[in-house]
Amino acid sequence: MISAQQLTLKFRAVKTNTATHNKTAQTLLYFIAFALLPYGLSLPSHYRLPLPASVLSLFPAAQPTAVSASMSQPTATPIPTSKPGEIEDPSGKALHHFFNSLRIVETQCGQARISHYGDSPITNDGITATVRRKLQKRFGDGGHGFVLAGKPWGWYQHDGVSLNASGWQSNAMWMTRGDTLFGLGGANFTANAPQAFANIATSTTTEFGQRVAAFDIYYLAQPNGGDLLIEITGQPTQRISTARDAPRSAFHRVSVPTGSHKLTLKPAGNGAVRLFGVVLDAGERGVQYDSLGVNGAFIGLLSHYLDETHWREQLQHRQPNLVILAYGANESEYENWPMDQYAQDMREAVRRIRAALPEVSIMFVAPMDRGQRGPGGTIITRPMIPKIVAAQRAIAAETGCAFFDTFTAMGGAGTVARWRAARPLLMGGDYLHPTTEGAEVVGTLLYDALMRAYEKQATCNAE
Repeated sequence: MISAQQLTLKFRAVKTNTATHNKTAQTLLYFIAFALLPYGLSLPSHYRLPLPASVLSLFPAAQPTAVSASMSQPTATPIPTSKPGEIEDPSGKALHHFFNSLRIVETQCGQARISHYGDSPITNDGITATVRRKLQKRFGDGGHGFVLAGKPWGWYQHDGVSLNASGWQSNAMWMTRGDTLFGLGGANFTANAPQAFANIATSTTTEFGQRVAAFDIYYLAQPNGGDLLIEITGQPTQRISTARDAPRSAFHRVSVPTGSHKLTLKPAGNGAVRLFGVVLDAGERGVQYDSLGVNGAFIGLLSHYLDETHWREQLQHRQPNLVILAYGANESEYENWPMDQYAQDMREAVRRIRAALPEVSIMFVAPMDRGQRGPGGTIITRPMIPKIVAAQRAIAAETGCAFFDTFTAMGGAGTVARWRAARPLLMGGDYLHPTTEGAEVVGTLLYDALMRAYEKQATCNAE
């Protein structure tokens, strides 16, 4: 039997011993790793590669928890109004930096920036788009924030941004090929051929995201790097070199007249170009909200797989006021996930973030309820979910971070069964990913909790 910890060690072995493995063995390891992670994610079957039973048997699924909720016949059900959770902050100051930035935006000017890291439930920007819209409605639209330069997954999208790309080799941080320089968003995109392109445009239909005053391009400067062509409608094409003596983070800001614009990025064809993403900045008072979900991600990726110096460069350039860490869905797949190592991974992620941004606010956001079929066809809560929630709460308190218990706020054990029976339907058939309506509920719970904590701090400061 292979534990989750052993799986992690095998991934690390692939990363560190690439030079000594023959190509056949390396390819096999990559195939198995790539194929297994969607099973840990419980995506619908069309996202999974078929695996032989001998491989699947190495990873036993978690056993049903004693807490369950029966699957009833669907009936017309309003969106549930579960008692909303509160932001937990035993230190009383975990969110001061972020709330102070919001207060300045609200009463003066400037921008507040949020970088929200997480796993697949936010890769389509559903939950995060809800929080972004609500924050921007109250504090102003400072611009969309960071988006990846391509689509590493077919469903990747961002509300208020039009994105399409072709000809790039994508590489997400859980599937290491070579170095571990993945940019702010945990994925990179490499191309040499001049036929490759990446188009990023502002929205013309959504309430927010229709205006941009600058595109901030995140890319890698590297030996033998090719030239990058930058095209914006109505402006001359810019050409910049990405060649440097050693690999390092690089950034290029392009200002435009405030309004709706499309940015096109292309390699010139004289060498490899590696892109990470682009920040859309409206240049106006308000909030920017980066949705940084990676399919198959877990907290250990930030602690071990993402090059620390490189990540520090990215964070220091972005300068978020709040970093959200929202993981746990993939860890919940395995009942033998090593919780001691999990706690260490959380501590290390916090240490790395604070080494880059000593004043930043950090908040752990617990996973949603995740279901599986139990005896008699009932949908029950995976037993690892409450354990992960408890571990995150403990480490957040230990490290002086804020904590939001999504699992309890949305209804606790048995929520997936109730959401599958609700109309409108709130949870997908994989019992992990919410529907559009479900994402709206979760995003609203998080936003409301943040605003209650924000108003509470303002009241305390006034007394």
